[in-house]
Amino acid sequence: MPENNREDLKVVAHLADGSLVKGYLRDGPPIDPHTVHLSTSVLPKSVALDLPAGGKYTVDLHSAKALFFVKTLEGKTDYVEIKFFERNPQIAGLWIKIQFKDGEVTEGIVHNSLPFVTEPGFFLRPPDPHSNNRIVYVVKSFLSDFRVLGIRSEY
Repeated sequence: MPENNREDLKVVAHLADGSLVKGYLRDGPPIDPHTVHLSTSVLPKSVALDLPAGGKYTVDLHSAKALFFVKTLEGKTDYVEIKFFERNPQIAGLWIKIQFKDGEVTEGIVHNSLPFVTEPGFFLRPPDPHSNNRIVYVVKSFLSDFRVLGIRSEY
């Protein structure tokens, strides 16, 4: 796994109350947002973020919807993200559709592994490669629906 740098570890935490916290993951497990979907990476119960303006914020994942590992903290305000695959994705893993308790619905690819089933959250690869989101850590307790749409084995 390549060595992480602050540019790769930009995070937008979506909290259960609807608020956002933007920062850089620090002192956490080694995560490469380009390949994490191929691994069995898990996050601890809380993650510490360095805030862009200085200071720190600890995100308790039990009070979060998801952590979005992003390309930029500013995002693309004029971009409409694609949240669904047009056809069966050609990516190894489980193709899933989820709905969050706040009503947001999206699809993605997850690694079919034991931690995906047993851990309180999982990494989701979003369908839009042009989106600001590289990878999303979904907190299961904030889901209201979960469906497996298909599976593709490793090649």
